[in-house]
Amino acid sequence: MSATETTRLLHHHVHVNEHVDEQEVRVIDWDGPDDPENPLNWSSGKRWGHVTIVSLLTFLVPLGATMFAPAIQQVMNDFGSSNDVISSLIVSIYVLGWALGPLIVAPLSEVHGRLAVYTASNVLYVVFTAACAVAPNLGSLVFFRLMAGSMGSTPLTIGGGTISDLVPVQQRGLALSLYMFGPILGPSVGPLLGGLLTQALGWRWIFWVLTIVYTCMTVAQIAIMRETFPAAILQAKTTRLQKETGITSLRSKLDSGLSSSQILARAVIRPARMTATSTVNLALSLVSAYVNGVVFLLLTTAPVMYETRYGFSARAVGLAFVGFGAGNVAGLALFGASSDRFVRRQAARGTLAPEHRLAPALAGAPLLALGLLAYGWAAQARVHWAAPVAGSALVGAGNVLLNAAVVGYLIDAFTAYAASAVAANTVIRSLGGTLLPLVGRRLYAALDWGGGSSLLAVFSLLCAAALAYLYAYGAAVRAKQPVRF
Repeated sequence: MSATETTRLLHHHVHVNEHVDEQEVRVIDWDGPDDPENPLNWSSGKRWGHVTIVSLLTFLVPLGATMFAPAIQQVMNDFGSSNDVISSLIVSIYVLGWALGPLIVAPLSEVHGRLAVYTASNVLYVVFTAACAVAPNLGSLVFFRLMAGSMGSTPLTIGGGTISDLVPVQQRGLALSLYMFGPILGPSVGPLLGGLLTQALGWRWIFWVLTIVYTCMTVAQIAIMRETFPAAILQAKTTRLQKETGITSLRSKLDSGLSSSQILARAVIRPARMTATSTVNLALSLVSAYVNGVVFLLLTTAPVMYETRYGFSARAVGLAFVGFGAGNVAGLALFGASSDRFVRRQAARGTLAPEHRLAPALAGAPLLALGLLAYGWAAQARVHWAAPVAGSALVGAGNVLLNAAVVGYLIDAFTAYAASAVAANTVIRSLGGTLLPLVGRRLYAALDWGGGSSLLAVFSLLCAAALAYLYAYGAAVRAKQPVRF
């Protein structure tokens, strides 16, 4: 190929002179601010189609965690076990998978792009969920639940990065509301559906239904989604131009100069380093872990409370979680209506900072504490069942406002490393969701429903104090601890 032809081919991709030196390194970038290959410039329908797919995946994965809660007693009876720890573990082990999966998922997405990781993990999630449906004993069920949770962690881990790829910062509140819809609503809809399926068809059908629905979503994901990770897109563009022009010195603007193995190793370590070196990330991860632990503690102990205090059946226990779901929806609506508006107002004043994303969490943590107090003391006093249901609604609203705010903050504060920041948060948050429920029954046995919930409320207020400090001084803390990788 002549120098003139090469120059013409590269004209819209790099700045070159008429004389082309094939040994000179040229940087491949977007073709201007309106480049249609840039996901931020995709059509609105295409961008929001991707957001919708990711949001639906993040709805189904938490559904798999909580649909199983009303079936615990039936499973234990089928396998002839009465171990309280195992009965909680078969629910919370799935959440432990959310802690393990991001350690691999986030690094792979930064090396191979997001699309391949979504596809592979979705297929494997279907396989392990189907395996749960045919598990011959408790040991295999626990193992398959762990693997399904690990594979299902993908949209929870890199979904925030996908939104960062697709949606400008001023419009992310709505996208985050859709994205958080699944993790927030899943834990409330799950027990309702699980209770109905358990009573009508048996616990194994919970997994068959999940397998069928997730298979359909996997097909839709493969058919609709395209790569959104800018580094992967520019690298593919660079490789294509190298083949077309024969110039091997072309380099992507986002090329770090590291090999794939070096990038993978660095990406594996990055979430841990973020947690260890960033006080802000560590503090938010611990807050998220506690809140997630409280939610799953309620999910695993509420069936006991409603059955022993109010004589509810498995179906009625599922229906009781409607209050929690209503609180989630209310919190999500409040976040969606207020977050972007507040951020735009701060931007107009010239004072916008990532810490402004934490504003909803300042209301969420006290709501969580109030809900716990109402739930626990109403149950202990055996007042009408609607009272603890109302308390759980406040817990749901507080949970949404807090978690959505934290995810939004991490995306805005860590930008290029958003996937790793969210992954670090997901790992610790999921550990909280796994471990705290294991002591839930003992906590309430020792302190009763009122005392146990009061203790949980005290720690929720400590979380509120930590969030208020980060809202006021988080920017200064981040400035002293810049992210360097």
